[in-house]
Amino acid sequence: MKTLKLKNHFPLAFLFLIIGLFYSCSEKSDSHIEADKHIFGLASIIELQGDETIILLNDYFHSKALPQIDSVSVHSSLRSDLSTDNSVLIVSARSLIIPIISELKIWINGKPHSLLMRVPLKNYHSFVFDPDNKRYRSVALKGEMTDWMPLPMNMIDGVWQLNMQLDPGEYEYLFVADGNEVIDIGNPDKVSNNTNGFNSVVQIGNLNTSDLPQIYPTRSRGRKVNIQLVNEIDEVFVLWQNFRLTGRQVQINGSTLQLSIPHLASGEKRSHLRVVAKGPMGISNDLLIPLEYGKPLLNPDLLMREDFEATIMYFLMVDRFFNGNTDNDMRVDDPDVSPRANYFGGDLDGVLQKLKEGYFSELGVNAIWFSPISQNPLDAYVEFPEPRRKYTGYHGYWPVSLTTIDHRFGTDETLGELVTLAHQKEISVLLDFVSNHVHEDNPLIKDNPEWITPIELPDGRKNIRLWDEQRLTTWFDEFLPSLDFENPMVVKTMVDSAYYWVDRFQLDGFRHDATKHVPINFWRELTKKMKEEKMYIENKRLFQIGETFGSRELIKSYIGSGLMNGKFEFNLYWDARAVFALNDQSFKRLDYSLHQTFNYYGYQNLMGNITGNHDMPRFISYAGGDLNFEDDNSQVGWEREVGVGDPVGYKKLSALTAFSLTIPGIPVIYYGDEIGIPGANDPDSRRPMIFENLSPRQLLVKETLQKLTHLRRTNLALTFGNFTTLKVSDQEYVFARTYFENRVIVIFNKSDQPKQISFDLPTWYRGLDYKSHFNGEFLNQSVKMNVSVPAYGFEILTYR
Repeated sequence: MKTLKLKNHFPLAFLFLIIGLFYSCSEKSDSHIEADKHIFGLASIIELQGDETIILLNDYFHSKALPQIDSVSVHSSLRSDLSTDNSVLIVSARSLIIPIISELKIWINGKPHSLLMRVPLKNYHSFVFDPDNKRYRSVALKGEMTDWMPLPMNMIDGVWQLNMQLDPGEYEYLFVADGNEVIDIGNPDKVSNNTNGFNSVVQIGNLNTSDLPQIYPTRSRGRKVNIQLVNEIDEVFVLWQNFRLTGRQVQINGSTLQLSIPHLASGEKRSHLRVVAKGPMGISNDLLIPLEYGKPLLNPDLLMREDFEATIMYFLMVDRFFNGNTDNDMRVDDPDVSPRANYFGGDLDGVLQKLKEGYFSELGVNAIWFSPISQNPLDAYVEFPEPRRKYTGYHGYWPVSLTTIDHRFGTDETLGELVTLAHQKEISVLLDFVSNHVHEDNPLIKDNPEWITPIELPDGRKNIRLWDEQRLTTWFDEFLPSLDFENPMVVKTMVDSAYYWVDRFQLDGFRHDATKHVPINFWRELTKKMKEEKMYIENKRLFQIGETFGSRELIKSYIGSGLMNGKFEFNLYWDARAVFALNDQSFKRLDYSLHQTFNYYGYQNLMGNITGNHDMPRFISYAGGDLNFEDDNSQVGWEREVGVGDPVGYKKLSALTAFSLTIPGIPVIYYGDEIGIPGANDPDSRRPMIFENLSPRQLLVKETLQKLTHLRRTNLALTFGNFTTLKVSDQEYVFARTYFENRVIVIFNKSDQPKQISFDLPTWYRGLDYKSHFNGEFLNQSVKMNVSVPAYGFEILTYR
């Protein structure tokens, strides 16, 4: 045997030394990171409010982690004060200049958990009403900035004034002078209110987004990720889960950000990178990059049911979907009840049958939300407002029991089988839960009459349907008392009732009804219970999405760690509905509204982008013109048969659906919209579902939806990609989404004529071989693209 001399080993030994030093440095850079057992999921960004912000740490951390908090640190322009029990953190300003985004570090056992904090870009604006020598007893401002509630103004120097701090944006408003609504005659800008009138509109702040920092992922090799930086950037925040990456893990080389994913991530089936940047002009778009065992997820086949970001939701009303068991049919025998307000026989067996037949899988959805199924009353009831029609509880929103399935809908066994089969098909199941109110026959309030809010107001009025004036106490009807959530026992009872459904049937979460009418403390307690008794223990994500009609400011207050994951984006839907249905509405309105959504909820949000729902007229009837925006949309459905009108409504419905399925957020398809069922408002918007003898136009709408869902589920740019507007005009709208080497370009034409739509391509979209998915011809000229788009149509180009 030949003996090797040491000098012959030196190069190899030196190589081992270098490798050892590299891994030592790499492990050292990971030393502040651990598998996060103190925060479930990703901590939401904290909005700093004025001079002082109160942060409830149990919203973010498990209650058992709070005693282990060592210390807290914030930016030098801020001060932090932690309560003695570590449950409350108060962050206040110590300087007039505070970074628009900064890091809050919560140290637990020597490890810093990073939470991001941002400062809203508020602008001062003075609203002025000139009485023009007329005398008024009172003047108020009402508009989007006040949730359309009158806010009193003050008489100063001969004019009525009100100063407000508002986020950048456009706001519709009116003045209320001695009870009469009037537009602002001093402001020439106004828009239609879709009810034969106008609202004044004012622009606050700078709405130009072109100079903001932009970031998008470009390359991934193993645990290395490249992010492209566009426009001037001061600082980049990169988080793996809830730990900030620093040092060698984050390197900026020119306009490229190079990231090294922590070694610890390789032990996690699913974790996430989050990236956001700030510059002198503001905050960039936010990135969310899912990781599969420590590497960026690039194959959509690896997405799981619990990847809520990839959800395509289908909403059905159980009674109106499909009758799978005629033995449980039981209509209310009352001649005063119109058939449309009575039971039709749909049930859980019907949903299960369609699940077995593959209807939902063929449609391309991976989540089902169905209407409430708890026991409702056996009789019909007269509603409070005129014309005082009589209804049954076919919809499920009048619970006489909190934990019993209505015998007309099915049994525990049927629901259990449905959920089990759905999970086998990688479909999530969400239940519509009613927490705000119960029916007057519910034993809960029969046994505890003090658990409800007063129906009589001090001024003698009944506290019924005063949605904004008495938001947290108003009743939905005389027989539907609202619960008093100031009572701790009410909170506990309703939290336990909701949790029962998730725990008993292994549901994947909730759609919550009427959430703005329930105080936030209830949502906080429910989410805490779901996290600490289900999510942490089973390592299972549960999804909560809520219904709130109101300003984006109000809606946002119900979203975040410790609260709900998202809400339905009704404000965006109102604009999308108008733009796609009405020929005179500009795409500029829609693009502006979408960017307002990003400003409030982030680019990577879990807001529900609906095609319609059960509380409003069907979109297609507006789009086809058989229903006008000026109509009394509740009354007209009782007076005549509302149809589609002009068949162009089918094309417009597909265009709206394409928009919902290609923007960030969660697409939500209302049953019947996949084939274009028409209708006025409730109950006409709740017609029975149709499965057979579909017309050629209905079949085309359905086939188009199936192509769109397939595109979204197979192209990660439509789930996790950033968003860039490439062109917007009155009749043309082009936007693009990027996720690593995936590119998607979406083109809309709302003209009544086919168009050749031309637009410039950003650098990172040039020189690629695109594919058309809806048969449109296109000419790729490297720096410019020219696409043929049919009238009222759209095209989608992809590159992978």
